[in-house]
Amino acid sequence: MKKSKVASNYLYNVAYQILTFITPFITTPYLARVFGSESLGIYNYTYSIVYWFILFGMLGLGIYGNRQIAKVRDDDEKRSRTFCEIFTLQVLNVLFSMLVYFVVFRFFDKQYFNIFLLQGLMVFATLFDISWFYNGIENFKKITIRNFAVKIITIILIFLIIKNPNQVVQYVWINIAMLFFSNIVMWINLKSYVKFVKVKIKDAYKHFKNTFILFLPQIATTIYSTFTQTLIGFLYTDISEVAFYNQAYKLITMCLAITTTIGTVMLPRIVNSKAHDGIEKVKSMTNKTFKIALFLALPLAFGIAAGSIYFVPWFLTDEFKTVGYLLMIMAPVLVFISMTNVMGTQFLLSCDRDKDYTISVVGGCIINVLCNIFLISKFGSIGASIATVITEASVFFIQYFMVRKTFDFSGIITKGFKYFSVALVMGIIIFLVGHFMGANIITNLVQLLVGVIVYIGILYFTKDDLLLFLLEKVKDVLHLKKA
Repeated sequence: MKKSKVASNYLYNVAYQILTFITPFITTPYLARVFGSESLGIYNYTYSIVYWFILFGMLGLGIYGNRQIAKVRDDDEKRSRTFCEIFTLQVLNVLFSMLVYFVVFRFFDKQYFNIFLLQGLMVFATLFDISWFYNGIENFKKITIRNFAVKIITIILIFLIIKNPNQVVQYVWINIAMLFFSNIVMWINLKSYVKFVKVKIKDAYKHFKNTFILFLPQIATTIYSTFTQTLIGFLYTDISEVAFYNQAYKLITMCLAITTTIGTVMLPRIVNSKAHDGIEKVKSMTNKTFKIALFLALPLAFGIAAGSIYFVPWFLTDEFKTVGYLLMIMAPVLVFISMTNVMGTQFLLSCDRDKDYTISVVGGCIINVLCNIFLISKFGSIGASIATVITEASVFFIQYFMVRKTFDFSGIITKGFKYFSVALVMGIIIFLVGHFMGANIITNLVQLLVGVIVYIGILYFTKDDLLLFLLEKVKDVLHLKKA
């Protein structure tokens, strides 16, 4: 039953990630055409600064809250008290972050004063974010339904309201409204899981040390993702380069969601399993998800690298043609992050090895800043993309060094080489399809179909045990739903 629940939770997440993947196919081309690279660059630049205050407000509570709730989810009293303590800490942190934001935002770029002022409301909206609680109790169905509704409403509002390049403010309002809605709706029926109890400030702040430890790697991660966009805005003369990098990174992140959702689903399961079944069970589960991550990430990476230059011209217009080359450069990131998601989020964090996780991400942060300073000033978004690949590769090797004695990587490497070989064949074939058909939507649909048939077909023909296992799990879940 537990295995079915894990598979069911993963499919709920995959369903949402598919929607997340599809949504930009609807909104991004429209926004690219209406706003152009300059207005999109302004939005991306201002949000990259505001996001820091959102990050400081949440202070590592997303991962920490998920993990703590998973530990006590079977005890009603402990679950309720833990929730109330962590949420109280969240309220205090977010309010303090808002205060700091409105004190210092007057020093931001005066050219975008109104946008910075509005974006401050996004910091306040995070006060109501309790998705970490539902992750901890493994109620991924509720999160998926919430996210699905938000995506649909956002699409509708964008098409109804955004009509010209001067409506960046209106676009900010849409994102603020949807953030509030997505967070507040999670409070509906919360009383079914939590009995609200009064907690003292000192009880809330006993969690501060541990959340701060998890906050450090989040800072580092943000430095080599969101902060990169800020650096492009500061170090390079053309603000459009921010939009180019943002669009490429966003598309990479969309694809990553399909593989990294494994870590989100497995974290509470492994935390609970470690408490009841011991470390050997955790190692067995993690070993399997290593192989699943490679199974998914390698074809995605080769698919992006082979198809991007035939995708971007019709999807984002010729003004964004640079994005296609950025995607080719950043494709390896899909593999590196997918693996570090298993080693870091799923194993190190679930086993309370927060220090090791923090060292790996902070190490990547330092490498990222040095690479960005050197490369962005000379090459703009291309330099930032190269720095991103170097960074994620560095984090991967640091984490590998930390867990190398825990796992037998021989089987994982063998599987990885097999999936790499099949994905390479798939990539060559879909590149040739693009070469002969040209850049248009039909080409990409054909490339997608051919890629899936080639990759799955070769593995099925060679009787790959992981593919057969996954197909059985899908059948089990579908059968369970029918029953």
